[in-house]
Amino acid sequence: MASPWGRGPSSWIWFAIFAGGLTAMVLWLAAERGGLPDDAAGGSRIIQGIVLAAVIAAGLVHGRRIGFKGALGAGFAWIAIGAALVLGYSYRFEGLRAWQRIAGEIVPAATMRAGPRSFAVRRAADGHFYIRAEVNGTSIRFLVDTGASTTVLGPRDAARVGIDPARLSFTQRFRTANGIVRGAPVILARFKIGPVRFRDVRASVNEVPLGGPLLGISTLKLFKSWKVEDDRLTLSY
Repeated sequence: MASPWGRGPSSWIWFAIFAGGLTAMVLWLAAERGGLPDDAAGGSRIIQGIVLAAVIAAGLVHGRRIGFKGALGAGFAWIAIGAALVLGYSYRFEGLRAWQRIAGEIVPAATMRAGPRSFAVRRAADGHFYIRAEVNGTSIRFLVDTGASTTVLGPRDAARVGIDPARLSFTQRFRTANGIVRGAPVILARFKIGPVRFRDVRASVNEVPLGGPLLGISTLKLFKSWKVEDDRLTLSY
């Protein structure tokens, strides 16, 4: 009677590999828990491990058709892929920080993680810091201006975030390099910078067009702290 495992003693070698792999998987899962589990979740993990071992072993058995060396090479290739996935997952946060640093160099206004509760932006080529924020759901690129007492929008950007400049009362006076300009106090309902969301942020709308929106001290003070170091502006919250 023909053996169900095929012809020749090599079939038993593949069966032994299957059985050994299956046993090792079960023992590994048991050692991790300090014993075989008696709950549904633990039992599910054992079943998943057995299925995984069976799939691997089936691949090895099927590998007879390509020879032992070919199957061994394929096995090592899958091990390398698995190791790469585990390594990539283990260093996912470092990889994210590296990507954010690269993005910060390419797009200085983009924020990058700088710590558990802090983020940073890179200094732009013109020597200034720019930061992109969402105001009422609209993306706005601000120039960080520590000399400005408040955050200022021009009429065009005010309209973009849902504020009608024609309905504002320009009662504020600001002294600038171009002389005295008038502004209107406003409340920005939603203001998001990096991972931080603020509500009802006080700001001002300039009566005349600006070169660009300004992020002033009134908004920077909403953070726990901020500092400039090594061409980076870091904000902690």
